[in-house]
Amino acid sequence: MSKPITTFCTWIAVLIALAIALSECSRRYNARHSIRRRFRHGHARAWNPGTPARVRHVDRVGEEKATTRIPNIVLFIADDLGHADIGYSEGNLQTPTPHIDKLAWDGIILNRHYTNPLCSPSRSALMTGKDAWRVGMQSSVLSEGEPWGLPVQFKIQPQYFKDLGYNTFLVGKWHLGTYSRDHFPNHRGFDYSFWFHSGDLNWFNYTTGWIAPVPNSGRAFRENDNMVFANITNNFYFPEMMTAKAEQIIHDQDPNQPFFYLCFATPVPHTAIGQFGPVLQVMPKYQLRPPVRSFTDHFLERKKHIGLIQVLDEQLKRIVEALTYTGAIDNTIVVFICDNGAPILGSSAARANRGSNWPLRLGKGSLFEGGVRTLSFIWSPLLQRRGHITNQLFHISDWLPTLYEAAGGNLADLDKYDITGMSQWTSLTQGQNYGPRRELVNNIDSREGSYAMIYQDPYGGLYKIYGGNLGMNNYFGWGTTEGTSPENPMKVWTPTSVKCNFPEGTEVRQCRPYLSDCLFDLINDPCETNNIASVYPNQLQTLKQKISVYNQSVFPFQNKPFDPASHPDLHQGLWTPWLDPNEVYDAEPLTYSTFIPTSFF
Repeated sequence: MSKPITTFCTWIAVLIALAIALSECSRRYNARHSIRRRFRHGHARAWNPGTPARVRHVDRVGEEKATTRIPNIVLFIADDLGHADIGYSEGNLQTPTPHIDKLAWDGIILNRHYTNPLCSPSRSALMTGKDAWRVGMQSSVLSEGEPWGLPVQFKIQPQYFKDLGYNTFLVGKWHLGTYSRDHFPNHRGFDYSFWFHSGDLNWFNYTTGWIAPVPNSGRAFRENDNMVFANITNNFYFPEMMTAKAEQIIHDQDPNQPFFYLCFATPVPHTAIGQFGPVLQVMPKYQLRPPVRSFTDHFLERKKHIGLIQVLDEQLKRIVEALTYTGAIDNTIVVFICDNGAPILGSSAARANRGSNWPLRLGKGSLFEGGVRTLSFIWSPLLQRRGHITNQLFHISDWLPTLYEAAGGNLADLDKYDITGMSQWTSLTQGQNYGPRRELVNNIDSREGSYAMIYQDPYGGLYKIYGGNLGMNNYFGWGTTEGTSPENPMKVWTPTSVKCNFPEGTEVRQCRPYLSDCLFDLINDPCETNNIASVYPNQLQTLKQKISVYNQSVFPFQNKPFDPASHPDLHQGLWTPWLDPNEVYDAEPLTYSTFIPTSFF
């Protein structure tokens, strides 16, 4: 064959290959963006707040029909995440998070999202749709070996969604009680759970424990009710393993049962286990990423923490990719939240993980804004108006009724459960900057003697009262971001950046809540530098009266001390449901000898 003919055939083959590739790209693009195009061209009129999405299709004989599509729900919960440690929030150049940022900016950023200041209370409010102080979970966090938990009399999120026909999954952190099996996730509405017991975990051998006052350590990782033993899996980096499990769950969904509820409760970037150091383990592949590798070695723990933020970004990226590759993304609601702010250096309220809430005051364990004003956004192609920021007051307890309404549930069905969270689905779908909530209680803790609440007056002012104890009452300041200075703040402005209006980190009028109640104007002083209690006594009195009324509805705190009978040395090196009346050890232990957390697809 002559050379010109050979060349001509080669080019023909290349063009055919390109045409096939472009056709495949077009097919995937159309599949992934079909719902967005429907909204863009005005075909989303059937999507109404309070009802599941309705889309139109053509059957085999050409007749157009309306089909109800109940949305999938992915609830992504970060752990001890600092307000300044995500790119979109304060434009922190130390912690670029492109995948989180992309979803946030394309969704709706909740700029005034509030939680409790600690893990177990926040997760209780999230799961029950009630304030933590209404369910007895307001005071401190659960530790292994303590015989208490979220009372089983309270119905929680997966149980509500099962009522609507959802398949329900938990991957990650539980932290709501394990002293008896009726507190386990599978006994509280989850069809499948891949989880660990309490606040922290060694990410390689899946144990938890502490050195003082009594040294102990035990394995605390389960699949459904059963302990996952070392011969099944060990030394698999837990954040990677749980992400692989979430991918498997998404890929394995039956297309004939297209809606699921996935609670992905990552332990990233929680403080390290017990007294074994401030920052959890980071794999080299994250430490070698440019933002981590280029950061100064003068702050090694902060450098490790920056690596953990890369882990967090990777987890969300992979979940979104799994949703995209399966086509589920077009009918999914993704919610990103965190349980409280980062614990900062200097505070006795919680062990620092080198996260940053700057310029918000204090952090985890405190009722100042750094502890309770947390990062959150919602994203879905089903939202008619996206790509904006809302300043409506939003409490973590609001997610249950909000998502319940989004899934087509009747809010009247929640009345008998005395849900105190408020559905904000209507305001979110309509793109409003305000919602139904005008006040929220950050916490009322009679055991620790602290309380705080926020009140929006009829003129749009936002006032906060804070009273009572804070840890050892020895620190009330701000934690700057390590590796920065006033000359080099290492951040750029974003629309969600907090503007203090007073010098950052400098107290104008002193606030010592254990001495007297503090009052802040959060609109003009979001960094809580200026205590105006003496300037506005009437406003202070209004909030004190409200706190007094709320105090009448407080459910007794459930906290109980460590039970020596739970010690892992008494239970084969395991943390068990040691007070279960029927089954302390697994009746049918897991027997498979290898553990592959994800399918090959």
